[in-house]
Amino acid sequence: MVVNFAQPGQLFEDLGITYLGVIPGHNIRGLEHIFRAALEVPGPVLVHVRTSKGRGYRPAERDQIGFHGAALPPMPELADGPTPEVHIGAGHQPMTGAALARKDSGVPIPGNPDEAPVEPSGNGNSMAGGADMGTPSVAARVAAASKPPNYTYHFSRELIDLARVDRRIVAVTAGMPTGTGLHAFQEEFPDRFIDVGIAEQHAVALSAGMALAGERPVVALYSTFLQRAFDQEVHDVCQNDLAVVIAVDRAGLVGEDGTSHQGMFTLPTQRQLPNMIVASPKDEQELRSLVKTAFAQDHPFSLHYPRDPGFGVPVRTPQILPIGVGEVLREGSEILIVGFGPIVDRGRHAADLLEKDGWSVGIINARYAKPLDRQLILDQARGKKLLVTLEESVVTGGFGTGVLEVMEEARTADPAYRDVAVRIVGIPADKFVDHGSVDDLRRLLRLDAAGIASQIRETLSRLRATPKSGPAGVAVAGRSETPSA
Repeated sequence: MVVNFAQPGQLFEDLGITYLGVIPGHNIRGLEHIFRAALEVPGPVLVHVRTSKGRGYRPAERDQIGFHGAALPPMPELADGPTPEVHIGAGHQPMTGAALARKDSGVPIPGNPDEAPVEPSGNGNSMAGGADMGTPSVAARVAAASKPPNYTYHFSRELIDLARVDRRIVAVTAGMPTGTGLHAFQEEFPDRFIDVGIAEQHAVALSAGMALAGERPVVALYSTFLQRAFDQEVHDVCQNDLAVVIAVDRAGLVGEDGTSHQGMFTLPTQRQLPNMIVASPKDEQELRSLVKTAFAQDHPFSLHYPRDPGFGVPVRTPQILPIGVGEVLREGSEILIVGFGPIVDRGRHAADLLEKDGWSVGIINARYAKPLDRQLILDQARGKKLLVTLEESVVTGGFGTGVLEVMEEARTADPAYRDVAVRIVGIPADKFVDHGSVDDLRRLLRLDAAGIASQIRETLSRLRATPKSGPAGVAVAGRSETPSA
């Protein structure tokens, strides 16, 4: 029985499905013949076709990892020569439906198609610099290589450092070891790394089971693909309040990979889940601290971070941060900006632009969307004309909605908050975001610094609000004092 089950396709045969495979997938005439023959087989038929990634384009064949996404990596000069042929079988003999049913078609593809491609090294940034500009120039390659390491790189390195000390840490992903940076973890801890393939539901459920057994699993997935495992997040992880760390890579805009890959819906889904902690760092060094924090507590912990390179901030020793506690980055008396994630930096630049208009702007790095630092937000919002929330996520039900809920509750109890208007800035609701470079998309969605400042100015105009002091060096009518430089 064990021998039979180990045969290719035996599982499908036991279910009454005729299994035909493995069929080489690069011979068009052969495939047409196979499909015609398969139609002659009575009952359900499963045709298993194997292809070679990048087949027919030599740069993609040589660099399968680099050519997986839409942004092209550098293409070095390749030696001329014919590409190896893939044959349908010995002597190119045609196959009949009867032959297929007898499993005579199990022909492997030459060239070791199952051999894993060489993993990339470096700072985690693509050599094309993440731009959708075709084959990059030498200057583009140099610029990409000179960028600070990206958030994925810092997540992976911090995870490896922790795993050297804590042998309970196990890393899980679903067919994306390179994109999540876990290939580096796999190299050092091959017996503590699991790639379940394209099965996000299983990745999260498996992690829940390991947490029940006393392990400390981290499951790293792209934000957009984590949506597939919402049921497992709810019933397996959160309902049992398990210490599973969910690394939400590519949170926010991802650019060239397009509509299907934008990480814009995960935050609202997770904010409603009991026991779930949801965090995002303002920079790459705070990411390292949040990774350490995630493993220092015993509840579901979801850590969101973008595809972006870091800011190149000085290296700091990671610290365990208190759960649900934000930080004040700048004091201000008229406007309060509360940001979640790396968009905080763009909030800082927007505040600089507004201060040139005469506004006094305070900034909070929330760190946590759940639980929110309610008291910090309320203390800083008191007496303000406008509170602005920033997130690179869809605005419906997200971080800004959580802050608005806090403010609405406070207004019923304290008159000091009734005149504080709230503006939620994020990805517009009820529409998808098309592909394009991340910088272009942020500009179009007005999520760059200039766009954020513009949205805040529009809200202040509707409120008919004016700053206590005018633009730098300009006195406001009716006021005798001169604004400080």
